[in-house]
Amino acid sequence: MTAVAAAFAPPPIREGAVMRWLRTAPPTLFALYGGLSAFLTYFAMYAYRKPFSAAGYAHVAGWPFAIDFKITLVIAQVAGYALSKIIGVKVVSEMPPARRAGAILLLIGIAELALLGFAVLPAIVGVAALFLNGLALGMIWGLVFGFLEGRRLSEVLGAMLCATFILSSGVVKSAGEALLVGGWASERWMPAATGLLFAPLLLASVWALAQLPPPDAQDEIERTPRTPMDGAMPRSARIASSASTGSRRRAAIAGSPAVLMPGSMPSRGTGRS
Repeated sequence: MTAVAAAFAPPPIREGAVMRWLRTAPPTLFALYGGLSAFLTYFAMYAYRKPFSAAGYAHVAGWPFAIDFKITLVIAQVAGYALSKIIGVKVVSEMPPARRAGAILLLIGIAELALLGFAVLPAIVGVAALFLNGLALGMIWGLVFGFLEGRRLSEVLGAMLCATFILSSGVVKSAGEALLVGGWASERWMPAATGLLFAPLLLASVWALAQLPPPDAQDEIERTPRTPMDGAMPRSARIASSASTGSRRRAAIAGSPAVLMPGSMPSRGTGRS
């Protein structure tokens, strides 16, 4: 590896006490820990996306257009969110596991800065701030799910993550309404203030999510290894690599000795089955 390649290589995943415990935890405890961490992370993300919709924005100074200001905000945020999904096809698929947690915090931090801009900038520029907010948040789902995929328990973990769709939006909008009713924030400041309220939960849940150990050897045999895509690799090489991985997986399931090689042996002491 050259010095330049080494400088840009993803950092190794640091294994602490929680990660070591999770490696040997029973499947039920592992699912509860991983599912709840993912749920709370995505739940907290909603505090940076949805609270603005709790305000009416009936009379906004400096808004010269006939179209309703709030409708424009919704369109701008959705447009940024949709564009982010397209960008995320490349960014999320190439994200090294060790950098996912930092990427989540960075993107949500950008979303919060956009909400601060929405609070202080003129109304017309505030629409652009909501576009940036959506652009930052559209990749969070993929980054969070990256911690859960490729495991024997992925379906259970994913179901717990999806429960955020039921609860999160209503809860964070209620928090924003409480700030307005209590006089703690104006309509323009309320979205950023709500985000700050949920920042401790976000930090704690992202830290907890980052403690999930990588999928073990049995996970990889049953679900196929999830490795970051290499944007510099030719398409033919990526297809060949994927085919090779699939062949090893089928051989492993059939009990072939071909998979008994360094790095493919089941991890020691795993309690998940």
